[in-house]
Amino acid sequence: MIPKHQFELPSNGREKRLSIESPSADEACPSQVMILYSNNILQVADSEFQRRGIYLGWGVVIGIPLVALFVYMSALPFFYPLAPFWMIPVFALIILPLAAGVLWMAWQEIKRYAISPVVFNRRTGNVHFFSIHDGQPVTYPWRRCTYCIVPKRAGGPEGRDYEVRGYVLNEYDGVLDSFSIGEEMINLGHVAGSMTERWLSYQFEYVRQFMTLQDIRGLEAPKEDDYVSLKPSFRQAMEVVDPKVKSKSLVIKLLSVLMSVVTLIPKVLGGAGHYLCCKYCKVPQWSQEIIDECGPEIVLSKR
Repeated sequence: MIPKHQFELPSNGREKRLSIESPSADEACPSQVMILYSNNILQVADSEFQRRGIYLGWGVVIGIPLVALFVYMSALPFFYPLAPFWMIPVFALIILPLAAGVLWMAWQEIKRYAISPVVFNRRTGNVHFFSIHDGQPVTYPWRRCTYCIVPKRAGGPEGRDYEVRGYVLNEYDGVLDSFSIGEEMINLGHVAGSMTERWLSYQFEYVRQFMTLQDIRGLEAPKEDDYVSLKPSFRQAMEVVDPKVKSKSLVIKLLSVLMSVVTLIPKVLGGAGHYLCCKYCKVPQWSQEIIDECGPEIVLSKR
């Protein structure tokens, strides 16, 4: 089932549309999930990339021990006469549904692509991405796409997750396909705006300038820390799940450190899952036509 935010153009006024004709922000900053940057090609990971592996990590750590616990408890009546056999169905009703749930989520993540990137070709004016319908590579002109800041999901007590999403529309403004750009951001309130909206606008403005400026020599090149790897070390996987906060504000830095300490165990599990996803999950392949247009540098299996 395709999530609603991926297949419906925002229309309730809470989301922000971004113009491809005029600046969307006063600054342009590269996303921290860059894959490739050159004079003609900008390749960016999807907003789910930083979350890839969370369910796998929790599934391995919780699901497998739960199954082992069930096997152990079910074996007790065969070794200890005082242990009643009615324990087996009771533990089956309590333990197995939870174990099956987390293992099912881990399996769904294993079946997905490790990454679903977007390639912007400024020379041809094309955008290449993997369709939300069948996962196959597709190509559309830059000017046929509409870009918006949209909410993805409720993020729990800390806020709501937002992303920059591109929509390909038909002549009736119906959505044919969509894709996400760069990293997601958590808004600490449940209303889009403030730092979250500004940072996502900066990310899009970077892409907009790359695709529309005649001379991009003045555009800031991504730093080494902005690039992601599909063959990361465990430390690199942890940095993707828990990226460094780029802020001059001491308060924001302190809050970031505090949040990292509070969420240490989930982030370690997420980093482990991300590492396993990059190592063992499938990597999507561009078609030969797109490789011929953009160059062999975009091939993901070499990374």
